[in-house]
Amino acid sequence: MRITRTGLVALALVIAMSAFALSGCAKSDPEPVTSDPIANAEPAAIKIGTLPTEDALPLWVAEENGLFEKAGISVEIITFQAAQERDAAFASGAIDAYMGDIIASAGLEAGGAHVSLATVMLGATAKEGRFGIVAKPDSKAKTLADLVDVPVGTSSASIQEYVIDGLMAAANVPADKVKKEIVAKVPVRFELLMNGKLEAAALPEPFLTLAVAQGAVLIADDTTGENLTQTVLGVSDKYLALPSGMLTAKLLLDAWDEAVDIINADPNSFRVLLVDKARLPEPLKDTYPVNMYPKAAAPTQAQVDPVLKWMKANELLKTDVTYADLVQALPE
Repeated sequence: MRITRTGLVALALVIAMSAFALSGCAKSDPEPVTSDPIANAEPAAIKIGTLPTEDALPLWVAEENGLFEKAGISVEIITFQAAQERDAAFASGAIDAYMGDIIASAGLEAGGAHVSLATVMLGATAKEGRFGIVAKPDSKAKTLADLVDVPVGTSSASIQEYVIDGLMAAANVPADKVKKEIVAKVPVRFELLMNGKLEAAALPEPFLTLAVAQGAVLIADDTTGENLTQTVLGVSDKYLALPSGMLTAKLLLDAWDEAVDIINADPNSFRVLLVDKARLPEPLKDTYPVNMYPKAAAPTQAQVDPVLKWMKANELLKTDVTYADLVQALPE
């Protein structure tokens, strides 16, 4: 079952009732538990870690348009330059939530930094949040079959490696014929590809669009067929364990929805903000398409389970992680 704003309220009720049951014997005349424990709660401040990518645009729009203040919540958006820095900050408790992917989230959960995926930020449909495989400029490769036994630049244990495996499998390329060359940093991988030092590479946006614009050959992307990738908002279970945190999460999702409505009404009007916050490459600042964004909804089991299966097959999880661990099951 997905986390919804109604579900957040229900979960807060369960937490509050449990706390009441444990503490009731110590009080001579305990106050009765209300039917809505977050109704009397005060929102807690929240720190959200993100990367300088388009996925977080609704958060920046909400910030710029005063939607957080309107909702009565204090939100600090902290931009990290690398996913490893973001994940370390979340695991240490320096941030309460983050923009990331399901692979990173499952790794955090398995490592003891327990997290709940509150919403998909980008990738609710295959058209959102494109990843793809490109060949170097002037390459004769046109299809994924042309990349059999050809090293494809990627980062390891990442969403980009997952996309390579998923696209290759969909094209019936045998797994033992899929070769990878590990180049962890996307800008470096991009430069090696464009200089002909990599035959092919997996790239996220906006580097994928930039590579094609500068002569690279688009071999395949995940905008058709199976929807392979989602960016998610992960929130600390410890933060959500308090009614104040649960209330803030609810109000944050309300503000997200309002920001999404504003963006989707005229995406191009937020180009300047996107260029500034996501640091779009100079050649793309006037032409890069601004995404439409999804309303708040947790990732589905059909989106999460294939990722967990891939991680288990590649021995990337310290402990077993299930959909229910990442998307809390709530009482009916």
